[in-house]
Amino acid sequence: MRTTIEIPESLRKKLILEAAETNRKGFSDIVVFALDEYFKKKEDKVKKLRGKDLKKTNLAGIWKNRKDINDSTEFVRSMRDSNQYRGK
Repeated sequence: MRTTIEIPESLRKKLILEAAETNRKGFSDIVVFALDEYFKKKEDKVKKLRGKDLKKTNLAGIWKNRKDINDSTEFVRSMRDSNQYRGK
């Protein structure tokens, strides 16, 4: 796939330096390398998310005040069961 992009001069200089350090040739190769590195780092952050990290978000405890959920384990199990057989 070919794409045309505008690269600011400040970024272009950084790409040239990166190319020299990593033996990349041509802007296309440099940009593909940079994008690959960017997405690898992003994937690593997602993989490293742990329970303690989840506690820091607004997601933990969003159902704590629901009166219709007595046993959360049973509630999740019933949701999974109902979704598994949906449409059959």
